[in-house]
Amino acid sequence: MSELKRYIIVAGINGAGKSTLYRARPELFTHSKRLNADEILQKMGGDWHKERDNFRAMLEEIKQLHAALDTRQSIHVETTLAGQGRAQLNLIDRAHKNGFEVTLLYVALKNEKVAINRVHERVKKGGHGVPDEVVKKRYNQSNHNLAAVAFKADNVVIYDNSQKFVSVYRREHDQVIKNNLRDFPWINPKITFEAAIQKQLNDFVKNNPDLKVRNPMNDSENKNDRPSY
Repeated sequence: MSELKRYIIVAGINGAGKSTLYRARPELFTHSKRLNADEILQKMGGDWHKERDNFRAMLEEIKQLHAALDTRQSIHVETTLAGQGRAQLNLIDRAHKNGFEVTLLYVALKNEKVAINRVHERVKKGGHGVPDEVVKKRYNQSNHNLAAVAFKADNVVIYDNSQKFVSVYRREHDQVIKNNLRDFPWINPKITFEAAIQKQLNDFVKNNPDLKVRNPMNDSENKNDRPSY
């Protein structure tokens, strides 16, 4: 029996603490290749102030991501879940088609102000910056897209990092193991269903392959829906 391949989506707004989760819980990412557009940008010698450099790093990340899915290599990738969310849904469909188990690890923040302050602190330390207006826009988009991406994922773990990392919600396939969403009202509550309803929805998706949509590499609308940045 072949080893189960994993596609791990580490999601959250800029400054949420996605990379912090990676450093704090390395066991979550064992035997999976790390893809991160910011790190690719640094290796390419790019400048985060330049949109062209950011775009080149994003394209390289997507190229490597598609290659990993096609060759069935376990991977984990960071994303803000901004934009229309279509790109991530396409990638999840592709991963499932190629036999991957998809896990979503989402890091939430109480509001966009916390995210902006975190990004500012990161820049002071020499890290990658993002314009304030972009962070504000992405905050709402990310929280909105969370429900659709969580629904398609096989496993979902949600943390809140407004003050410190707190485990909020956990689902493994159709079984909800932990649900403290009521204590974190800023997190989209539509991510969870009763087990019976969740199973019905999963069956509906499996039995309706026409729901799959076009390749995000060819979708100009998804410029803000990149896997990272």
